[in-house]
Amino acid sequence: MAESDPRTTSLVRLRWGAVAGEAFSLLVARYTFGADLPLAPVVALVALMAATNVTLALVVRGRAMPPAAIAGVLAFDVLQLTALIAVVGAASNPFSVLYLVQISMAALILGPRWTWGLAALAASAYAALFALVPTPVVHDHTGEGFASHLRVMWIAFTLAAALITYFVARLSLELERREAELREVRERAVRHERVAALTTLAAGAAHELGTPLATVAVAAGELHHAVERLGGPAADSMRDDLQLIRGELDRCRRILDGMAAGAGEPVGEAPEAIPANGLLEEVRAGLRPGESGRLEVHGFDDGDLVLVGPRRAIVSAVANLVRNAFDASTQGPVVLSLGPGTGARGGVRVTVEDVGPGMPPEVLARAGEPFFTTKPPGRGLGLGLFLARSLTDELKGHFEIESSPGAGTRVSLEFPAAGAWSAR
Repeated sequence: MAESDPRTTSLVRLRWGAVAGEAFSLLVARYTFGADLPLAPVVALVALMAATNVTLALVVRGRAMPPAAIAGVLAFDVLQLTALIAVVGAASNPFSVLYLVQISMAALILGPRWTWGLAALAASAYAALFALVPTPVVHDHTGEGFASHLRVMWIAFTLAAALITYFVARLSLELERREAELREVRERAVRHERVAALTTLAAGAAHELGTPLATVAVAAGELHHAVERLGGPAADSMRDDLQLIRGELDRCRRILDGMAAGAGEPVGEAPEAIPANGLLEEVRAGLRPGESGRLEVHGFDDGDLVLVGPRRAIVSAVANLVRNAFDASTQGPVVLSLGPGTGARGGVRVTVEDVGPGMPPEVLARAGEPFFTTKPPGRGLGLGLFLARSLTDELKGHFEIESSPGAGTRVSLEFPAAGAWSAR
């Protein structure tokens, strides 16, 4: 079952409150103050309001409504209230203040533009009561004096409506901004928890694998001595195999040493200046054969561009993005760009762009989640984007990914200027 929309639910609930308020006000006027009301049109108008709300609740059933549709419903309510006031005292009816209910609903449910529109409609409808409906004589107030009094009432109403619209709309925008900030904080907290879990996993893997790798290294050393004593053609073949084993052992050690940095946590790594050319060289060093010629580099002309931060973590994040781009774009080029940051504090912006198939919206929405990948089994764990995002969060930078089907993918990492990062 689809999740109900809070704005639609609030609209139906508030309209029921308006129906109850109208009915209560009319009952008080009729039986407390003895007002002579035209019951037939009054009951019909209140019943119309109730009937439209029943219809709205049944048709929408809590589903989201576009802002224009909500504004249309509230505009109908303004006109219904105008008709009700017109048959019960016209402009002199003190319950014309109920217009403010519609304006308050718009301010709570819609944005400022629609709220100002509803406020203008309510003020115009109230003003129309002076021209379209004859103003009755109340007590001994007659002539121009009472008409001036009613005009002052309209001015006061318009001013109150404008103030309510302004302050409630500002409050609504502030609440939306705070909610967006809270969502961002919660998302960052979740990512940090996942990074902590990955760091723990990396440390455990390094500990568990370190012992058997050390045993293999010792055994390889003993085999080397035995082969040297053996001599002959067979020893030459075995010596090549042992050299391969030692090379792979060294590779495994480097992988284990880099797992902590690969987990996205620059823990214990002091910030340092990283020249753009140095970053390029380290990224190129990790490319597979044949990929270096397809890497296009932009933005290194002046030689003055320098990143400041944990070297291993930044190089690992950029290298992961470049490898992902090559996996997505098996034939076309991959563009690595460095340039000044776009934020107010300056910094450096690193962009990796491919010409691959791109990502549909449902995949793009999940890009950056840990262990989510569209690669075939065995080609990756789905951690590259997640770790890059976690690193930029840790450094108080900015992460952005843009992609659409058939248009490739662009990933941008923006690191703050020197002095904005401190080791933990």
